[in-house]
Amino acid sequence: MIVVIGTGAAGLTAADRLANAGAEVTLLTAGRFGVDAVAAGNTALAQGGIAAAIGPRDTPAAHANDTIAAGAGLVEPSVATLLAEEGALRIHELLTAGFPADRDAAGHLVFGLEGAHSTARILHAGEDRSGAALSAFLTVRVQQHIKGGRISLIQQASVTELTTTTGRVTGVCYATPAKSQRLDADVVILATGGYAGLFATTSASAAVTGQGILAAAQAGAVLADMEFIQFHPTVLPRTGELISEAVRGAGAVLRDARGHRYMTDHHPDAELAPRDVVSRASFAAMREFDVSTVWLDATVVERRHGSGTLATRFPVLTHRLAAHGLDWTKHWVPVAPAAHYCMGGVATDTWARSSVPGLYAVGEAASTGVHGANRLASNSLLEGLVFGARAARSAQQYLHCGDWELDMYMSDLLAMAQQVPYKSSSSPLDAEVDLRCLVQKYVGMQRTQTGLTTLLDTLDHVDHPLAPLIRVIATAALARTESRGGHWRADHLNTDPAQATRTAWYLTPTGTLQHPDIDLVTEHKERFFHVDV
Repeated sequence: MIVVIGTGAAGLTAADRLANAGAEVTLLTAGRFGVDAVAAGNTALAQGGIAAAIGPRDTPAAHANDTIAAGAGLVEPSVATLLAEEGALRIHELLTAGFPADRDAAGHLVFGLEGAHSTARILHAGEDRSGAALSAFLTVRVQQHIKGGRISLIQQASVTELTTTTGRVTGVCYATPAKSQRLDADVVILATGGYAGLFATTSASAAVTGQGILAAAQAGAVLADMEFIQFHPTVLPRTGELISEAVRGAGAVLRDARGHRYMTDHHPDAELAPRDVVSRASFAAMREFDVSTVWLDATVVERRHGSGTLATRFPVLTHRLAAHGLDWTKHWVPVAPAAHYCMGGVATDTWARSSVPGLYAVGEAASTGVHGANRLASNSLLEGLVFGARAARSAQQYLHCGDWELDMYMSDLLAMAQQVPYKSSSSPLDAEVDLRCLVQKYVGMQRTQTGLTTLLDTLDHVDHPLAPLIRVIATAALARTESRGGHWRADHLNTDPAQATRTAWYLTPTGTLQHPDIDLVTEHKERFFHVDV
């Protein structure tokens, strides 16, 4: 039995491929399948599209180079190459299967430009409805398998635990509104998304708070890159509504409180610089004038390309802004950075294998090293397609032969994994909104040793199911004494070449010490050390 948890692009791709291969599959989703895709994750929220090197003047090598450059020195080059090369193949397969990508009057694919890309390579479907279009397309395929009895479906299910026996995955415990239950599993493919929903200000789905990643960690899985959280620079304040990077790709600019276009002062690519650069510059502009927003000026798009361009190119955004009383064809729109995407997650190799045999992780729940310290715009949906397919293939092989041999580049990462002990508290802080405010305050855009230490001390008095996961994030952020990508230390503003390495963590209850139960890492056990925070 293979259990796939999550119905975003990664989970749906894995489930579809497994069903086509005749595997026995059970699919768990946090929402009602085919009804409320947004409640189940972030795929349906994506506006920017899918990055893919399939244009006539583009190459996978160029796409990989852009991915590496955006990742601030921590991208695994071989994984970036894999993503770009296999991503192009996966997109061609989707198009052949009828995916409704946007085309011009002559029937040619239309590609958009986004930040840190060297060429226009962003594929859209329904303009700014791209994530919803991909979700719907993959959902229809999986629904056919469900109707045909090839996939069993469990809806409105929250994962509470992954069970193991002799270090291997054996089952999934989950809760629905009606009951709690355990499901036997030979393989679990975790596609539950990241943890940006832990922040008070976020563009992510409220359902994406890292429960799946935490369950994997509590089952013994190594986590990696947990300090790196991408803050999207253009989110409508107090709403969490994202204003796609494609708007800046179309020519919109950012202005500070005095109307100055400040991004030209920070990067040669101005508004199309990597997201971490734009978000930091926006944060600085807000601090300079003691205001809570900067301004997105999209009126220049209308002036340059003609009246009605914004409504045509971005119909969903136009409608949503109008619902808030904003006419972006005439007025600047207030925006501010918000937690958007997590580069950290369950450490996996290129076949989505974790450090726990039988446990795979894909999409934003995984940390493959492909994003480094800062994800390249529109690589997330592509990642789900590529690694969802790879997980399906690898899971079938694991069922057949039972071998669990990780890619070699994973050995050093796992060997350096540090322990993060945690303990239950007798002083509960029950209000989840308080927890999110703590995360926002201390591991938000700007971090300090004092703030991170305060958060860790506070967590000793917080009896909340997600507190151990937040402890890992804060510990990782405290350990990295530099600023890089999605990690900004106000007390260590420079990037330190000596810290151009990924970090990995084990989560263990206080008083215990665990080591990975796989031969690949056994020889390196002496390099493990305990971090007491």
